[in-house]
Amino acid sequence: MIKVTSTCRSCLAYCPVDVTIDEGNILKVEGNHRAPLYEGFICPKGRALTDMHNDPRRLLHSLKRQPDGSYAPISNADLVKEVAEKVARLMKEDGPRTVAAYVGSVCGEQQASAAMTATFLQAIGSPMLFSASTIDQPGILVADALHGVWSGGRMRPEDLEVFVLVGGNPIISKQYFSQNPGQQLKRLVKGGMKLVVIDPRRTETARRAAVHLQCIPGEDPTILAGLIHLILGSGHVDSEFVEMNAKGLAALDAAVAPFTPQYVAERAGVDEKDLREAARIIGEARTGDIGTGTGPSMATRGTLTAYLAACLQTVRGFWAREGQEQLRPSVLLPPQTPKAQPAPTYPAWGFGTKLRGYGFQETAAGMPVAGLVDEILTPGEGRVRALFLHAGASITWPDEKRSNEALDALDLLVAYDIAFSATSRRAHYVIATALPFEVPVMSHWPELMGRFHNGYGWGEPYAAYQPALVKPPPGSDIMEAWQLYYRMAKHLGIPLGYTSFGADQGLPDGESAAVPMDMTNEPSTDEIYGLITNNSAVPFERVKAFPDGHLFDEARRIVGPRDPECDHWLNVANQTMLDELATVRAEDFSTRVLATDFPFLLIPRRVQSVTNAGYRPEPPLGKNRHNPAYLHSAALARLGLKNGDFIEIMSRGGSLQAFVEADDDLRDGVVSMSHGFGNPGDAGYDPRRDGANTNRLIRWDDDFDPYHGMPRMGAIPVSIRSLVEA
Repeated sequence: MIKVTSTCRSCLAYCPVDVTIDEGNILKVEGNHRAPLYEGFICPKGRALTDMHNDPRRLLHSLKRQPDGSYAPISNADLVKEVAEKVARLMKEDGPRTVAAYVGSVCGEQQASAAMTATFLQAIGSPMLFSASTIDQPGILVADALHGVWSGGRMRPEDLEVFVLVGGNPIISKQYFSQNPGQQLKRLVKGGMKLVVIDPRRTETARRAAVHLQCIPGEDPTILAGLIHLILGSGHVDSEFVEMNAKGLAALDAAVAPFTPQYVAERAGVDEKDLREAARIIGEARTGDIGTGTGPSMATRGTLTAYLAACLQTVRGFWAREGQEQLRPSVLLPPQTPKAQPAPTYPAWGFGTKLRGYGFQETAAGMPVAGLVDEILTPGEGRVRALFLHAGASITWPDEKRSNEALDALDLLVAYDIAFSATSRRAHYVIATALPFEVPVMSHWPELMGRFHNGYGWGEPYAAYQPALVKPPPGSDIMEAWQLYYRMAKHLGIPLGYTSFGADQGLPDGESAAVPMDMTNEPSTDEIYGLITNNSAVPFERVKAFPDGHLFDEARRIVGPRDPECDHWLNVANQTMLDELATVRAEDFSTRVLATDFPFLLIPRRVQSVTNAGYRPEPPLGKNRHNPAYLHSAALARLGLKNGDFIEIMSRGGSLQAFVEADDDLRDGVVSMSHGFGNPGDAGYDPRRDGANTNRLIRWDDDFDPYHGMPRMGAIPVSIRSLVEA
């Protein structure tokens, strides 16, 4: 029996763990107290890795769908050959665009998978790479392009006097303050940092707030506009910073002027005194930061919410200044030169490949997933006929019915799975893939995500690497996701060249930084990691020398001075965003408040015990076994319901069945459920065991964002009826 170190990959917190192994079997997973930053923290998902590795449902051989709809084992060698030849045939008939891939959260468990997926599609000439980034907070990435990015980065947590959190819950989600978030927040608040939380629910994080604005769901833009209005009116603008680095302040002032405290309080359902107090705290703080979560992203107008949050940040000058230490320095990413100035601008949307259907194009958040379903279902030239799926899309994509129609319409669907899931049941080939501790791990993935989302990565120059701990069971035929792409390319005689992140920046048009791959001798996963990190700030081999992870002081950077010739600006008056804000102000919000057909608003909810995209143990962990529908006890009383009663929830887009539970931390009139539960509702579906899938309430064409296509996935108007027999 031995104890070795590794990293949990169940979410982007990437907590260090100690793993007890006996004769190749995982016996126990615990937090690693020797690792820096985390203090031995581990959550139920991390401890459940023991169950994952010992799950009797595990797929030990890949599967092929038979003509009668059943599945039979297939060797990976035969699978590679068959899939490669089908891809070649489809491309010959319809061109490379007919082949697409979707990469979701599970790619964090096998870090080579997303990189090699993109490399393969590039090699065959297909632009059809989709990811979760356009249905999971795409507004942040798009808003950064509209507003501009500060080269010096954000202020460090230990220096903050205020942190504004819009619809997030770090203590559960690990988004923001990712390393042991509960203890981090406890220390920061004790040290004087004030939390301002905007959320319809009194979350675990909101309980620590100096001000909690418990708003009506979907009113985040209203509140942010109101806060900006109060701050501008009280003289709390960082005038020196804005004058040197921003443009459009007068236009922003005019746009938020109608969002008076009285109007915001009435519309958003918050106390006017609390709103003014929040503005006072933000206005008087010398340092601060702002984060937006999944909730406001899903509640429509997520781009506007993120944009206004960025404007508030700039108006207050809450950006790192010259001489301060950079937050989130590069370790396994290319080195940066942070400067106290705006970075060059880049397009937010409307470039690259144009999709059919709604005519979406590439965005700063990637190719819109909202267009993928139509790419599959719309006949004619350019139709997607083959899809490689790194996610539980059958459950986690919006509009379950239409999404599954699209998956079923494919000529070739290849899924990666560790158990025969709802998505696997729709695939032509199911690849039995490796479990986390069968694959080496490095900290590159969260560090990369931190470049695009300020809720991820490490504030300190942390990095880690651990090798694979165990081999797949004897007699199994397991394939890592990246290996399929390499082996298909080899079978088809297509050379691959890998371009690491940032390697092609500054190159003249037509030149490539791609490193040719050896197509004769298959590389190891470690060698793929070497390609991914070949221009890293700290050499990959040096990171390998520290099994518990390490803080690499040589990677620390100080924010440098502004270039005298810098002519870039932070734009706080993007016309598209100000026009949308005017549309918000012109809405008759009373019709929403007085709605009778759908009197409740359903919001998403994080739980500690499961992820929303991948493996789920059986039996489920903790008390959230069946994804209850939480309501305030006053709402239950009005409906004549009690805890555990069976109900139906109906929206404009569909319905689901669930069991109710009282939660007086919710605003009355709000229903709260977690995203990504359930199964397709086939024979044998049991809502108490399988949970309810909120995507049955959502339609792709319902109130979708005009820029990146994300539909309304939160603040969903719903009605409720009892299914309890009288």
